[in-house]
Amino acid sequence: MLNQNHPILNSIDTYIEPLLKRVLQTQRLGVCCGTIELNSISSSCGKAKADRFNLSIPYAGQSLNWSILFDSQCPDLGPDFMFSDETFLADPDADTLATHVPSLAKWNPTDANSLLRVLSELFWYYKKHQIDLLEKQGDRLQLEYSTLVGETEICAEDVEMILLPSGTRPTEARFLIRMAMDFSQLPARSNQSRNDAAMLLVTFHGQDWNHIIPQLYLSKSLEEAFGGPSALHIPPFPPDKYLMDYVPEVKKFISEKINFLALCFERKKSFVTVLLLLQRGSIVEYDAIEFSYISILLEHRDFYFLVHFRLPPAFPKEQPFITLQSVYHMTSQGKLYSQIVEDFPFSPRWEPLQMVTKALAHIIDNEVQKFQTNSIRSSHF
Repeated sequence: MLNQNHPILNSIDTYIEPLLKRVLQTQRLGVCCGTIELNSISSSCGKAKADRFNLSIPYAGQSLNWSILFDSQCPDLGPDFMFSDETFLADPDADTLATHVPSLAKWNPTDANSLLRVLSELFWYYKKHQIDLLEKQGDRLQLEYSTLVGETEICAEDVEMILLPSGTRPTEARFLIRMAMDFSQLPARSNQSRNDAAMLLVTFHGQDWNHIIPQLYLSKSLEEAFGGPSALHIPPFPPDKYLMDYVPEVKKFISEKINFLALCFERKKSFVTVLLLLQRGSIVEYDAIEFSYISILLEHRDFYFLVHFRLPPAFPKEQPFITLQSVYHMTSQGKLYSQIVEDFPFSPRWEPLQMVTKALAHIIDNEVQKFQTNSIRSSHF
């Protein structure tokens, strides 16, 4: 969080500082969950305090680089702008600005939100400008956008698109789509965020825009909940399919994954609960949030040892990992000797009680004696 002592803000002209601070503290201007970044600052008229700066604004998976030019000698005048996209507001008239950027005509330098309002209006006008450019690119792209926002539950506010490169004949069209979904059914997470978001970036290439590359972007906490950045393999986007069909397909795919993870979570919780009930006097530690592991202390013929159960995200589709660990013997690296249980009875169709009892019985009947012998033989202490 920026504060009054931030070194960059301290070098900004006094009356501009609160305007810029409000902009930089804004969490999201459009679809992207990304803050506006300050790239560079400079001063007009050779003054010590800066009154001109360049901002990087997230848009459609890109960054818009906009320069904002104040005149610190005339603070009552609103700012001028320079845009990296030369096709945008290249020669605006007063009526256009009054219609699409009304806050600029009503500029109030004493209102800390003045600059943010102007940027927001320019941002949405730039989005309209990009949508208008679709008409020059043939029927495919215009149809993609109109059917997506007109015939699905995706609204216009959840879509950003851009043609690249700007100012020339574009070779690439990008659609960034925010997919509003219910993530509350996901299992509880230790780092759960209130800003969970899933966004689909679809890039069209080729002479007829028929080479299509879809990419799914998840917020960090969602990415971890699904098992990592490469855990979700969304379906391919064939050239004969349209966004209006493909986006609901991806949303359905994610919903099914959420349901699967919720089911796995309940089975992991049941597995850990059974162990807590059966071995309540022997529990060493367990994961009470995600139920991903539990450790118990067992004894067999006066030999004590630890049993660690680690439950994978796809449990019970994937069987647990079981490790035995000595409480007496250490390796040459100074760690307690441990041994993985490679083969034990397990079926994903069993109830958790049967899974636990069969695993424990197998450990006592088939593993303990071998483990004790190996731990003594391997011991260095």
